[in-house]
Amino acid sequence: MSEQLEVLGEILARLIRDREKFEKLLENPIDAHSDECARQALAGTELLIGDVNRQIEKLSAAELEAASDSSQLTTWFRIIE
Repeated sequence: MSEQLEVLGEILARLIRDREKFEKLLENPIDAHSDECARQALAGTELLIGDVNRQIEKLSAAELEAASDSSQLTTWFRIIE
């Protein structure tokens, strides 16, 4: 799971860089068409960032739960011994 989290982190970093690029394009629009394209790209990037953040949260929660379960198993093994 940590490998998946690492990949998602890299994707998130790339999306954040893209968002910043689109925001800069909106600061100095060339024409109405490019301004609209940048707005649409920014909106799509925001949606993707939200999706990636949710995936990171789910994997992080699952990883914490797995770590918790394994520590509980270790405790049970100690009790049995």
